[in-house]
Amino acid sequence: MEEIMNRDASRQVAKRIHRTLGLACLSIFCTALTFLNDPIIAEEPGLEHPVSIVNADVYVNRNRTTMKLTCFAEDLELLQGVEALPSGLYDPEELIDATKDHGEYLAERITIRDINGELLTPKIVETIDIEIPEEGIPAGKLMDFTIGFVLEYSYKDAPEPKFLTIEQKMVAEGQLLPSEFKVLLKQAGSDTPYTKMMKPSEPETFSFDWDSPVLNKDDSPEQWEAWFAEQRKKNLGIESYSSVYSFIYITDYEVRNEVLIPLATLATLIDIERADENFLEIEEQDAAAEKIKTYFSVGNPVTIDGVEVAPVFDRVDFYGLDLRDFAIQAERRRVSMANGRVGLIMSYSTKGRPAAVEVSWDKFNNAIKSVDGIVFIGDKVEKTQFSMFLSDNTYSWTAPERKPLPEITGVSHSLDLSRFEQRTIQLPVVSLIAAAACAIMFLIAVFGIFPKVSGVMAAIALVVGVVGINKTVEIDHPWETKQSFEMPQQDADLIFAQLHKNLFRAFDYRDESDVYDALARSVDGEELRSLYLRINESLKVKEQGGAVARIDQVELLDGELNRLLDDGDVNDAIGFGYRSSWILDGTIEHWGHIHKRETKFVGEFRVRLIDDAWKITDMQVVNEEAGVVKTAVRTF
Repeated sequence: MEEIMNRDASRQVAKRIHRTLGLACLSIFCTALTFLNDPIIAEEPGLEHPVSIVNADVYVNRNRTTMKLTCFAEDLELLQGVEALPSGLYDPEELIDATKDHGEYLAERITIRDINGELLTPKIVETIDIEIPEEGIPAGKLMDFTIGFVLEYSYKDAPEPKFLTIEQKMVAEGQLLPSEFKVLLKQAGSDTPYTKMMKPSEPETFSFDWDSPVLNKDDSPEQWEAWFAEQRKKNLGIESYSSVYSFIYITDYEVRNEVLIPLATLATLIDIERADENFLEIEEQDAAAEKIKTYFSVGNPVTIDGVEVAPVFDRVDFYGLDLRDFAIQAERRRVSMANGRVGLIMSYSTKGRPAAVEVSWDKFNNAIKSVDGIVFIGDKVEKTQFSMFLSDNTYSWTAPERKPLPEITGVSHSLDLSRFEQRTIQLPVVSLIAAAACAIMFLIAVFGIFPKVSGVMAAIALVVGVVGINKTVEIDHPWETKQSFEMPQQDADLIFAQLHKNLFRAFDYRDESDVYDALARSVDGEELRSLYLRINESLKVKEQGGAVARIDQVELLDGELNRLLDDGDVNDAIGFGYRSSWILDGTIEHWGHIHKRETKFVGEFRVRLIDDAWKITDMQVVNEEAGVVKTAVRTF
């Protein structure tokens, strides 16, 4: 027994030495290859011989996932240190022991994570050993034999996983050539597999729809087309969880490049500091966001009308797999490095309608060989692609001729204003008083009462009356009164409808000064800024981080005269009060996701005639009912 134990101990020591020496030799060999600088070796992946080739048949059930791994027995020599005996044959017992060790090695290096990035614990339920022929296996012939393992993964919390992330790290220390991991994955209820060739440390996320699994191979093209359309709708257009997307928006006031990139991919470009290599905690995300901004502030040039414009970073958000709609301002949370994603919005000011735009991508590495680009110009959508294998990675756009926005004009009136003015008369008060005094003095003189004095006084009064003939006082005409202003309902409806339309059409402009100029044609100056701020606030969508929606349509529902202007210093104003309800359709779009919200308002307005034009002098929103945000996806 002691002799057997000593032999086993010696075998384990020899195995570790052989494994180390083998990997060291392999590392030296691979390093030598790189120094040869042979373009065929550098550019032809098919000529490289991977350290390990593992095939994985993965079956995802509602309650557990089963993975059957098949690999060449040569891995026992490359990775477990097995060597042939002096006889030229391999020791069968050593092969069996090494197979067990290799199963544990693969169970550790091939990982499956749930929707939150937590590891699922594997259990090796079956080992398929080498079928060793009677004559044994000669040295160098292990490539002719296979070994296999069956692993089971149980879900931690909820059954029916929506996402599983698979990653392989079959890279021993010192290895330079990659290990190939071929995945063929099926979901219960379908015989159509997902296939993926995975390289080390490049995780792949698979999604599962348990209500509508992948169709079977013999289903019709029409069924497949409908299934893909439904999946695209459910996934909001994101077809791959490991791809890098660039959504480019060209508008009249800005160019936006909205990048969606897996966190694992981003980590190959930027050193993202974290305490746990598998997760990025909330308190670590601010520092990571600053590094991301610094990295993307250079490169990927954007030129507008021939001038390169620096980006302004609107958002850097970190997302988990459970968030499908990246346009929503995500609640901050811990994210997995294996399946988390980063949403980055960079905006470039156009300072007016652009005539020409160029957007380039130059940030490539082994993890980012291509970037899927989607360009949005008004209602037009088109695809483009940036690739490290292309000589030109610039998307160019030239603006077609377009008519300018129609001018907003004020609402004039056709009233005969003289009808609403009070007629007055001018009275020469001094002359009238003097005339009365003169008449009185004359009567006194006639009756012989101090005739001389009375005559003198009458003469003086007459002179005063003549001198003060131009000293008049204006009074209302005693028997002609002004006509009171009354606005007919029909006229009020027409006037208010035009003012209300102008009010929201002003927000078609993006520059604040242009909006003010347009509003000034329908809003009194004293109310202008207050009303601008209130409308702008009503367009903000909380779920979008306070982003301002674009006005698509305003529908005036009803309205009625409310009251005449009869308060304070506007007694003489010509105007009316108006109570109205309307529906405003607003849209916000990010990453190809369209968010529409229909909001109903009820408001009270005051309208006055100012400088020969009708203008809104006051607006009070008395009720606001925000509808549910409806989400849609742009289609080609």
